Amino acid sequence: MVAGDRFSDENGVRINRLGITDSQQLAQAETDSSLLRLQRLNMQGGIPGGRYDHAHLKQVHEKLFEGVYQWAGETRADREFQGHKPTYVTGFKETMTYAPYKEIEPRLNAIGEQLGKENYLKGLPEEKFAERAAYYLDQYNHAHAFRDGNGRTLQATFVQLGKEAGYQVDFARIDPATLNRARDLAMVRPHAPQEAEKNLQALKAMFEQVISPAPGLEAEKLRDPSQARPLAALSAQMQAMDARREFEVTGYRVMDIVANMPGAGNYEKGVAVGKGVEATNLNPAAIQTHLGQFQQAAEKISKHPALQGPDAAQDQRDARRFRAAAEQVQVIAVTREAASAQRPLPQTHAEAQTVFKDAARQVAQGLREHGKGLEATRLQEVSRHVERTPFIGGLNRENIGKSIDAADKIAALNGSRQLDELKSAVGIMEKPPKELELGTAKMEAYGRDVRGIER
Repeated sequence: MVAGDRFSDENGVRINRLGITDSQQLAQAETDSSLLRLQRLNMQGGIPGGRYDHAHLKQVHEKLFEGVYQWAGETRADREFQGHKPTYVTGFKETMTYAPYKEIEPRLNAIGEQLGKENYLKGLPEEKFAERAAYYLDQYNHAHAFRDGNGRTLQATFVQLGKEAGYQVDFARIDPATLNRARDLAMVRPHAPQEAEKNLQALKAMFEQVISPAPGLEAEKLRDPSQARPLAALSAQMQAMDARREFEVTGYRVMDIVANMPGAGNYEKGVAVGKGVEATNLNPAAIQTHLGQFQQAAEKISKHPALQGPDAAQDQRDARRFRAAAEQVQVIAVTREAASAQRPLPQTHAEAQTVFKDAARQVAQGLREHGKGLEATRLQEVSRHVERTPFIGGLNRENIGKSIDAADKIAALNGSRQLDELKSAVGIMEKPPKELELGTAKMEAYGRDVRGIER
């Protein structure tokens, strides 16, 4: 349990609608409630019309946990929780990191879209279904949309996916430890991208144990090869997600290698690598600041006299993988920046509202990286208001001005595209849109008055 993460009370117990303050009692109540709901949802066939995207998984989570948690259906993004988790699945301590919470929605949508291109795995023989199901379970698990309940949410999701593809999926056929181990192995990716299928072998074997062809003519039709779609190339977004995952897993390994190498100052250098990896994980543009540091760390490992010979072969491989992954993330960041530079600045309140959200997120991250936490918080508070109302006035205008002034004094942000977009959006939204000019009734419909004060 983690205290103060906005999903938990001051003692680290999850905020719940049952008034339970003991973590063990809450865990039992959650299990009792969610397992009954999981069984019911599976019998009903899941979420009607679900597309395995952000909206779909939120509905599944809400159905399973609304009996216990008032935040059922909320993702980590709703309460700004990042988190990571250690595992020893490879025999060594590994750090499992999840998708940046601000990217949960677009990542889930990208996964669902890719799955749709494969016709939701219809028309596949058992082995192929197991293989592709393993791939998608790993993708969803890394997105790790929820503070708690990801495992049961994904079980319900894949029971529905199987049923709609002509298969029965019964996770009760295996020991939960088997699923956990397979899932963790896929997360830490011990094998390089050239052998990516090896990272999913345990998950594929797990699916082969829990699936079986569903009986009946309708299920046979769903498994008919005519339903299958050739494996579509990964979208650019999916490719970028995979490249960043490779960077994350190898980056934290390199952090540990450097920190534990003999020699003065290596521990501090390892810690610095880890901080750079975390910053780049949350914002790929940070690679421009840290790439040299990452390349030096990989070079240090390759030449260190204590890391030569067969016993250090894995460390050497991880260093090479990390360097290649960091350079790939730089390409992604440059491409994203170029695409952003080609995007026209907003002209209307609706356009400004959309642009502001993304620009504010990036500028707030930059402010935090440079020790301006208060200004970042102010910016995020205004961003939450802008999501509801395309107008910035009163105290909100004052706060956004302070955040922009702070960003202007940071070399990495001054003159950047995201800061220019933020200023442009503010310039439009500091003037009331026509709806607000019509009078108090319209303003109240937005939930705030023109001074930006919460009603």
